[in-house]
Amino acid sequence: MTTEQNDGRRIFITGVGRGLGLALAQRFAAVGNTVFGSARGVTPDIGLTGRVTMDLADEQSIIAAANKLAEQTDSLDLLINCAGVDARAFGAGEEVRGIFDVDAATFNAVLNVNATGPMVLTSAVLPLLRRGRGAMVVNVSSQLGSMQVAARNGRDAAYCVSKAALNMVSVKSAAALAPEGIGVVMLHPGWVQTDMGGENAPLTMDQSADAIVASIDKLSLADTGRFIRWDGHDHPW
Repeated sequence: MTTEQNDGRRIFITGVGRGLGLALAQRFAAVGNTVFGSARGVTPDIGLTGRVTMDLADEQSIIAAANKLAEQTDSLDLLINCAGVDARAFGAGEEVRGIFDVDAATFNAVLNVNATGPMVLTSAVLPLLRRGRGAMVVNVSSQLGSMQVAARNGRDAAYCVSKAALNMVSVKSAAALAPEGIGVVMLHPGWVQTDMGGENAPLTMDQSADAIVASIDKLSLADTGRFIRWDGHDHPW
């Protein structure tokens, strides 16, 4: 994106109720962008232009939220699919998240939120993105969606599979939308000190969020289909 495109963008970020989504919304809003956000519940007062209530596990909730968003803005320049869960959100124990530990319902629930939800939402807000300036979709993935990394790391198998699925959704979306001038990028935010990442993670929220904003500001259609890290460097597949 050019400097002109970075000035006053219309941005929609999911998961702004807490964690990385909240941190990104605060930063983008602070520099003059028009920021809309979604959460399942109440969001903090962080200067958002608008907000919608949305449950990524529920297709009808996603469609209703997209319709509500369309009442608040006629275009989007940037969609950040940030909200996500792991198996603990559906009752899995801390140490019982291996590939043969979780039941099918939990496995599918994680996949539904982390991969199907962003796919449905992107489709639902496409009319807004098509009217945007240099529109980009950034899907917050994970290093654990990498085949090379997940072969060695990652206790939560459902989470790993869901992020790998999100990467494939992103690649297919990038190919489909490139002719329309809309880019799609996958981004690993780093191992961050969030509720999900834990207090032993090496990156603070501020470090990750600052780097992500800087990396997103440099993206253009030429980057579509890339899997990048928080610092803008390519991530192994």
